[in-house]
Amino acid sequence: MLMNSRRFRRVSVLLTGGVILLVAASAMAHPHGWIDYRVTVMVDDQQRVTALEQSWKMDPFQSLTMVEGLEGVAGDESMAQRLDALGHEIAVNLATQHYLTHVYDGEQEIPLRGIEDYTTRLNDNRVEFSFIVTLAEPQPLSDALRWKVYDDTYFIEFLYDDQTERPIELVNAPRSVMAR
Repeated sequence: MLMNSRRFRRVSVLLTGGVILLVAASAMAHPHGWIDYRVTVMVDDQQRVTALEQSWKMDPFQSLTMVEGLEGVAGDESMAQRLDALGHEIAVNLATQHYLTHVYDGEQEIPLRGIEDYTTRLNDNRVEFSFIVTLAEPQPLSDALRWKVYDDTYFIEFLYDDQTERPIELVNAPRSVMAR
């Protein structure tokens, strides 16, 4: 397995902790990290929501800390390989946090199946973690269906990415929904 040294694991856990420390952190009056995010709602041919594709761009300071930590790990792995290993750790930790994603039909929370695919990369010197989280069962596309991405300890604040034209997109949705 790539990068399975104890040192990398230690650094990886520390870096991931900066992103996913959320559970252990007590609620604070203000966030300690920020994530700019985009969401693409995936709709199947039967007009059911099947997944949310998300891209989380870490704030510049958190990204710098993560990159410096990865650069400090001994080994011949490329930065892309190190980011892949970090992405794996993030995905594993997110699974214990309900992916920080909550989907509702009215007031009823919809169970999630899990992360289907993910990638981690540098985007303008910021670490970006992109992933697809699938719903346990496809849900009919309706006005009652909504989602929230948040850290309930408020250690990390999630904001829609204001550097992109469309931070929310629907894929394969009927024109009537797209026009709203």
